[in-house]
Amino acid sequence: MTRRVEDAAAVGQARCAIGLIGAAVLAGCAPAAAPAAPPRAQASAATLPAASAAPRPAGGAGPVDAGELDEDAARLTDGEIARVLARVAKARGLPVHREVRSRVLARGQILERVRAHVEREIPEGVLDHQREVLAALELIPADYDFTAGMYRLLEGRIAGFYEPEDATMYLVDDLSEAEAEETLAHELVHALQDQSFSLGRLLDFKLGDSDRLAATHALVEGEAMSAMFDVLVGSAFQVDESMLRRLVAMSTALSSVGDTPLVLQESLGAPYTDGFAFVQALRRDGGWASVDAVWRALPETTEQLLHPEKLAAREPAVAVAVPTAAALGPGFRVVFDDVMGEQALRIAFAAYAHRDAAIGAAAGWGGDRFAVVRRDDPEDPSRREFALAWRLRFDSASDAAEAGKLIERRFGKVCRQRAALGPIAWTARGSDVAIVAGPYARRGGGGGGEVSAVGTCAVAGKWLAEVMKGGVGGQGAGAVAGAAVGREK
Repeated sequence: MTRRVEDAAAVGQARCAIGLIGAAVLAGCAPAAAPAAPPRAQASAATLPAASAAPRPAGGAGPVDAGELDEDAARLTDGEIARVLARVAKARGLPVHREVRSRVLARGQILERVRAHVEREIPEGVLDHQREVLAALELIPADYDFTAGMYRLLEGRIAGFYEPEDATMYLVDDLSEAEAEETLAHELVHALQDQSFSLGRLLDFKLGDSDRLAATHALVEGEAMSAMFDVLVGSAFQVDESMLRRLVAMSTALSSVGDTPLVLQESLGAPYTDGFAFVQALRRDGGWASVDAVWRALPETTEQLLHPEKLAAREPAVAVAVPTAAALGPGFRVVFDDVMGEQALRIAFAAYAHRDAAIGAAAGWGGDRFAVVRRDDPEDPSRREFALAWRLRFDSASDAAEAGKLIERRFGKVCRQRAALGPIAWTARGSDVAIVAGPYARRGGGGGGEVSAVGTCAVAGKWLAEVMKGGVGGQGAGAVAGAAVGREK
């Protein structure tokens, strides 16, 4: 039987586009379909819930005419919903406050709803600026059409979503009965979460707040995975966390969208796998009561999510000021800044080295902030110059040195001049690491555009020194600036 990891709350779906590095993982997106899993009796091999689609309507009803569903086919039966909801509520220990409505839609209709969420909730320009972060760090090709690639990935993987705004599950129309049961179990956990904890409010997108959002999203998904496995296999503790992680990674790699850049694939699965490990750790410590306690005091960083002992200690992130760019000359201004956090740093490093090395290098994260800077061409509106500065503070000098070795493995010891993306240079001093990339010019609207280098290593060296002089340890300077500049177009 093929099982798949499916999607979460609709609010998360709307934010999936803005996840990635710096805006944290693809918040709310559906991870990829998993390869065939063993029978439930062999739960240690980690059976997975449905992902690329959602339940068929009851009674064999299906889509009609060009992907449209008639009204009778557009709902699951109330009895089926109530039956699964009761099982999920008992397994999770959350009350049912109201019924959960459902709609079954064609895949294209589901994707259009996701697009509508993104356009409504994400400020203009944010996706473009996140593309520059990924391109500058060589995490996606310089000319990669980031937005189109993201939606292609979603369309191939999405199962549906629960929408807090109208307390309705929107489900894709092409699952088998077995996959439908698994998807329902997962989605109905989200419905119960919303009824008890108000998911829409907790997952609201805020500029400069992506690491916190990623931590919350992983809790949402990890809890849904854990409760779902309790329903499907008797106990989530029969599921091997390492095997689950491998199956989630394999699922996209072996799918029709397996050519998607690794960083996007990893971002898609991280909320599920990291969140599951987090919730399981909480449950081992104190059962579902420990999970309930976290809902009352959410993790503030993905570092706290990845290291429950740091959540218990409420270890805060070090505030890092927004990098400046005076060394680049007049006209350059910060148009977007954010915090990557440990989870996103781990995902980025995994594109440069083996996963174990990436985890080790990211584990010393203490705080960070990056800035995308831009200069517009007054004579050619289609041409803009971009550059990236990233300042990180690690817990110790040895932690910074470990991260530095991984960065050196990818980019070398000294500034490297790149044909399309311009220079990239980095340095480490004590517990601090800084990276600068660019400037480079991008011409053409939409998609990836034509990219060409304009910066030099001489200027990059001056800029690197400027970034290393920036403030670290202040009272939230970066977050305040992020809210102010992130909306520039």
